[in-house]
Formats: sequence, structure tokens, C-alpha cells
Amino acid sequence: MITPPFLQPDDMVGIIAPAYKIEPRQWEPVISILQTWGLQIELGSSLHLQDHVFAGNDAERLDDLVTMMCNPQIKAILCARGGYGCIRLLPDIERYMHSFDPKWLIGYSDITALHAFCSKKLHWKSIHGPMPIDCQELSKKNISSWKYLHELLFGNIPTYTIPPHHLNRCGQSIAPLVGGNLSVLYSLNATPYQWHMDDCILFIEEVNEPLYHLDRMMANLHIGGQLKNLKGLIVGSMQNMKDSD
Repeated sequence: MITPPFLQPDDMVGIIAPAYKIEPRQWEPVISILQTWGLQIELGSSLHLQDHVFAGNDAERLDDLVTMMCNPQIKAILCARGGYGCIRLLPDIERYMHSFDPKWLIGYSDITALHAFCSKKLHWKSIHGPMPIDCQELSKKNISSWKYLHELLFGNIPTYTIPPHHLNRCGQSIAPLVGGNLSVLYSLNATPYQWHMDDCILFIEEVNEPLYHLDRMMANLHIGGQLKNLKGLIVGSMQNMKDSD
């Protein structure tokens, strides 16, 4: 796997919206954070576009992403928010990938589809990390996420101490870390972007899903053999899970 160059002060980072639309008030607070890191900022055109629920139509969002990926001056790309839409771009991104310059791609939720593309097609490492939309209401947890991101981007690999859960299966393992949003992982099955999870540590996160959806997706991974040869499984906080009526 290719490790993109770590950042230096005065480097440039881009901000784009490859999925759902976003209002300026939702991403503007991140500007001051990045400036305190000594970084320059390039704003993508998709931040100001709208096509129904998307930040511009597929072609517009694709053009913004490709422009950032091809620009050697851009050292990292922050995706402003998730939602839905990245998977619609995947087949067309491949036409341009020979011109891409290695850099960090950052985001979670629907951005998992772009992480899969980086891993499967570009063989780049990428970062499942905070997004500008999270800066609207900075809680203690959000602030720590941005501190971790800052350390990682500048080459100081952070360590994590997580409180144990009584259902944990304890052990030791060193392996590649793959994963992200469970619904997106599920939707990538049987596509060219499906992760092969053998001998990997898989992490999953999800929000606002009925419990039977969660069970269906995990059953799919299990029956498909994707969980059989894992080195480890990390389960994030499944937020706002709900039972059906």
C-alpha cells in the first residue's frame, strides 16, 4: 500500500462535497481549525452546488473530486459530509486515476465508498476521520477526533485506548485496517470495489438503521465468508439504532 506524503506547514488541503449537499455555515467553521495547523485551503466548487439532495449532479461532483485528486499541490482532501452519492461516481473515477497524485482522503459514512476505491484501485492508504460538518457543534469527542487527525496528517501516528466491553474477545494482532460504514460496505459486495477482508482487521460504524437492517448486513458478510478469516473486528458506536414498529 502507498502511504501518501505526510503534511508540512503551508501545505494545501482541499475541501469537497462528493455526496449530499451542504450549506456554507456547515463547513466554514473548519477553516479556522485548518488555519491553526498552518495549512492553506482550496475550496471545491461542489461546496456551493445543489442537485436535489446532492452537492451538484454526478458529473459536477466527479469533476470536483478528479480536479483535486490530479492537483499535485493538494496534499489532502477533506470530504465535507457524507449522506449518499459517492458510489455513483466510482465507475467514472477509474477513467482518470492514471493522473492522480497520492494524497490523503479523509471522511467517514458514505465516504467509505471512496476509501474502498483508494484501497482497491489506487492502493493508497486513506483516513476514516472527521469531516467539516462535524465542526458545527464541537463536543469534547469531536475535538479529540480533530486532534487525532492533526497528529496523523503530520506523521505522528496516534495510539488509542478504548474502554473494554464485556463482549470483547481479547487478543493481539497486527494486520491491515479496512472498513467504515456498514451499509456502504454491504452495498459494495459483488462489485469491483469490494474489500477482501482475509487477514485484515475490519472496523464498522453505522447510524440510524433499524436493527433488522443491521442483522441483515452482518448476516450477508457472515454467509459470504467475509468474516471467516478476520484478524480482528472493531465495532464502533452504533448510534441511534432502532427497532421496527
